[in-house]
Amino acid sequence: MLLGRIAIALLILFELLNLAGILKFTLDFSWLGLLVTSVGSLIVIEALALSPLPYFLAAIGLWLDALGDVAHLYGRFDWYDQFMHLAGGGIVMAASLSLLKKHGQKYALPLILTIFLALGFVALFGDFYEIEEYLEDRLYHGRQVRLGGGPDTADDLLFNLVGGVAVGLVYLFSKKIWSRRSDSN
Repeated sequence: MLLGRIAIALLILFELLNLAGILKFTLDFSWLGLLVTSVGSLIVIEALALSPLPYFLAAIGLWLDALGDVAHLYGRFDWYDQFMHLAGGGIVMAASLSLLKKHGQKYALPLILTIFLALGFVALFGDFYEIEEYLEDRLYHGRQVRLGGGPDTADDLLFNLVGGVAVGLVYLFSKKIWSRRSDSN
């Protein structure tokens, strides 16, 4: 968990130094947008007191997002945005499952309900991210900078959910396999 915190804190420092003009890296979008995403993610992760793995995965996802912007991968490769939304959905799903596993045991939630609740978190945070992108484009850039309005947003939300479903299925099947092994012993 400490390593994840350090990685996110270093990213926030890097973004702040660029936003202040001390460092001069160029972006496809904005330092403010990256900073809002990093700080927002850190606040959510700290508030939820997640286990180390989702923390570490979030740090990797945030760094890959910033790398995509700094290295202009979003502009160069059409698939990079889709890859990041797929990964982001998977990361949010892993974090949500971790949270629900930690707190849901006292409520004895069925496995399938746990997965659907976690998928709801993927949709919610995907929506928040799309709202942030829209506000960044309108308020910071003064125009729509990303690929487009509805089609880009729908594509992003779809890939968030696909990433979440993929992680949810892996979790579901791992639980089923683990319970079969426990039953046979």
